[in-house]
Amino acid sequence: MSYVIRAIGFAGNDPCPHAGQYLEDFDHHTPDGRGFGKFTSDPAKAKQFKATSDAMIFWGTQSTTVPLRPDGKPNKPLTALSISVEPVP
Repeated sequence: MSYVIRAIGFAGNDPCPHAGQYLEDFDHHTPDGRGFGKFTSDPAKAKQFKATSDAMIFWGTQSTTVPLRPDGKPNKPLTALSISVEPVP
């Protein structure tokens, strides 16, 4: 079985244009450290993971270009999104 990441919304409850969409790809290591994601409404195009733990590790990946936030905590740009990990439909 394979799993996909589905965006629920931004962790801070700000309006999220990706809510309800599936993660197609994400670059954690952009020069500005904010990351860049591509999302899709088609689960067949979503990035697939072999286990839920693999999806969670990907979600929590720390940027190597800007490893720390201004507050000194690890910079994990994808964690700005609340997500669900779901079996491939």
